[in-house]
Amino acid sequence: MASYNNSYNGAGSGFGLSIGRKWTRAVMILIIVNVSVFVIQLIFSSISSQWGGVSPGTDMDGMVPQLTLGPDQFTTIFWLYKPLAIGKLWLWQFVTYMFLHSVESPWHIIFNMLVLWMFGSEVERAMGTRKFLTMYFTAGIFAGMFCCLFTPESPIIGASGAIFAVEIAFAMFFPNATIIFFMFPIKAKYLVMVFAGITVISCIIPSSGNTAHFAHLGGLIYGFLFIRYEPRFSSFLLSWQNQQQEREYQKEEDIKRQVDVLLDKVNRGGMKSLTRRERNFLRSASKRYRKAGAK
Repeated sequence: MASYNNSYNGAGSGFGLSIGRKWTRAVMILIIVNVSVFVIQLIFSSISSQWGGVSPGTDMDGMVPQLTLGPDQFTTIFWLYKPLAIGKLWLWQFVTYMFLHSVESPWHIIFNMLVLWMFGSEVERAMGTRKFLTMYFTAGIFAGMFCCLFTPESPIIGASGAIFAVEIAFAMFFPNATIIFFMFPIKAKYLVMVFAGITVISCIIPSSGNTAHFAHLGGLIYGFLFIRYEPRFSSFLLSWQNQQQEREYQKEEDIKRQVDVLLDKVNRGGMKSLTRRERNFLRSASKRYRKAGAK
């Protein structure tokens, strides 16, 4: 995988791009954080192996009684394991598991970071940093939940779910980009179809490996839905916010008109001319204006 040519979003004007030509800020930070966490994992794994590891049922100072723990305490606290994440409300695991990778197979983090480096920057440029990070983390959370639903007893680590969302986003933004895959040129849209097919088959046919195929499938599904429907959702949300602001503005105008009417009534007949309800309304309006002025 070295380079590709593409027509953005199916438009007619083509242009050339180089995969990984320049790191965008979010992608660079994600890779640095993932690699840094992997180094921490290696340290904890080394300490754990020298001290004899952690045995099943270890109490961890009362935090995880009667559970078969991971290779070390750091992994156990931050991987995604349903009995902990949901059973003990360790909800942070739905995010932190994305930054952990297998210390037994360095190819796990190498392949994930390579794919993120190759495709992530172009997707971030196309979407914008904020929207890209929103998709990345929500896809990872969804992929973790999806995997917990189908394989509740299997711990999960790795950024693959989020990265699969990045892959399908790339294929949707740049469907005709030609990618060199194992020396064979293939368009991005067809490559993602191949990945999706392999993932679905892997989910249907049980295997003895440790790959979280359901997390991959969850990332693919979420990435597709996000790119397809997020603009509509954002448009709806913006429209709803505008309507709320319009209602608030109209409410303020109505209050001002009612206050003016009551003040005119006071000028003509004094406060005694107001009903109890009208006096309460004036007091409420006065408090409202004081709060608005204090902001």
